[in-house]
Amino acid sequence: MSQIPDLTEPRYLDEVGWFLYHEKYQRDHFGGTYEEERLAYSRMFLEEVLGFCGKEQEWLRDKTVVTIGCGCTGDLSVWPVAVKIAVDPLLSVYQKLGILINDAPATSPTLYLSIGIENLPLLDECADLVLCRNALDHMLHPQEALKQIERILKPNGAFFLSVDIGGDPTPDEPTVFSEESLFDLLKSSFTVGTPTEKKPPHSSGRICRIRTLLHKKKSAGDALDKNGILEAYTARFRKMG
Repeated sequence: MSQIPDLTEPRYLDEVGWFLYHEKYQRDHFGGTYEEERLAYSRMFLEEVLGFCGKEQEWLRDKTVVTIGCGCTGDLSVWPVAVKIAVDPLLSVYQKLGILINDAPATSPTLYLSIGIENLPLLDECADLVLCRNALDHMLHPQEALKQIERILKPNGAFFLSVDIGGDPTPDEPTVFSEESLFDLLKSSFTVGTPTEKKPPHSSGRICRIRTLLHKKKSAGDALDKNGILEAYTARFRKMG
């Protein structure tokens, strides 16, 4: 059972309260309802990522896509992919508040995991595409998130990152990156693809945001000794016999 965090803590209150305030007072009116508005944002995000990757929608049809730190925005709600997985430790809160949205008709249902990424219950190399938009600086330990993203990403997969640079830490955005600190953190596990762009920030008080496409570096992995396990198993039963 998912745990509900203490919503009197500024870190969590600011995250959840932003969506509730936006729903009631600061609508952008892409649609008639808050749900329709977020579906419109999902379409815009789809177009942004495909354009950045230089791909067409058909490329996604058989893919597994994981979005990290999605909030209640419904990042993948209109995406035409085989498997959609959304990860955010506050998803149970958004569900109980009734602000998660349904997936668009004729698309696969999003699997929501209300869990911190450090405990991500996904197999190694299961994701074709991982998305992390306006979320890495919301984490206390972004290096742990990057380790998990590297772990679940397929060898030929892609990692789309959009993150703010500069400014001061806040309760819900405790990590402040410079360009140098961001790429120093990324380069231990990923190679940076092209293009890499600077855009206006996601949040006020930040200098800019950086969008980049990354690929995991080749590694030896953590293969298990299949024959050794079988030999140990058979030897155990020989002793018992």
